[in-house]
Amino acid sequence: MPAVLLAVVSACAVSAQAGAAGQQADAPVLSERQLARQLADEREWSRRFLQASRAYANGQWEEAERLAKRAVAFDRDQPDGLTLLAAVYAAQGRDELAGQTYQAALALSPRRGDLLNNYGGWLCSHGQAAEALVLFDRAALDAHAAPADLHVNAGICAQRSGQWERALEELRKALVFYPEHPGALESMASLQLQRGNPMAARAFYQRRLGAAPATASVLQLAIKVEEQLGDKAAAEHYKSRLDQAQGAGQDADARVDQQ
Repeated sequence: MPAVLLAVVSACAVSAQAGAAGQQADAPVLSERQLARQLADEREWSRRFLQASRAYANGQWEEAERLAKRAVAFDRDQPDGLTLLAAVYAAQGRDELAGQTYQAALALSPRRGDLLNNYGGWLCSHGQAAEALVLFDRAALDAHAAPADLHVNAGICAQRSGQWERALEELRKALVFYPEHPGALESMASLQLQRGNPMAARAFYQRRLGAAPATASVLQLAIKVEEQLGDKAAAEHYKSRLDQAQGAGQDADARVDQQ
């Protein structure tokens, strides 16, 4: 199975956005009082957004939803608040709302690479690979997009849709930008195994284990690779590590101790 698509929730610096807005040639000149009010509003929105982001990161879905809605209500023109709310809906399994909210965020800033990447990742996770790949291509035109994460998502999506050559190309690009990217390495290992190259898959999963703490998903992949290579001892080693993780009650995406 391909690796899980990366969830990217952008926490943009409000001050940077304000600075960019102030550089527009047709931007109105603000009085000192107006500028102070604008900065106060930006700080308040940022505070609400960060509170919601923390709740999301901690898996507190109901609290994250409540706080994200507060951020959206404070400034409905901020796509980041909507993106975070969409991610919360997705985590709750409320797929229709998630898709609608990702679309609403993208409509506010249709050229932003992170928003295109987020919505593309969601589309691919819901069986719409062709539409997702179009969005990833658009995201690549944004010089401010995170290129490694973008190419990993595009690679995973291409693999899911059976476009192995494109998947290989995208993952190679990701590794050029970030040679030890855990998602790229695990996805490349999965792709090589699917293509019938278990030795190459072994090299990539071993790099993945060296790049970041192990997860159950990469241990499961390692077991499959070693079984195909006929290395029973190595397969048993990874099975033991996986059993320890599952015995501790960790889910498929949990980090497990390196051994």
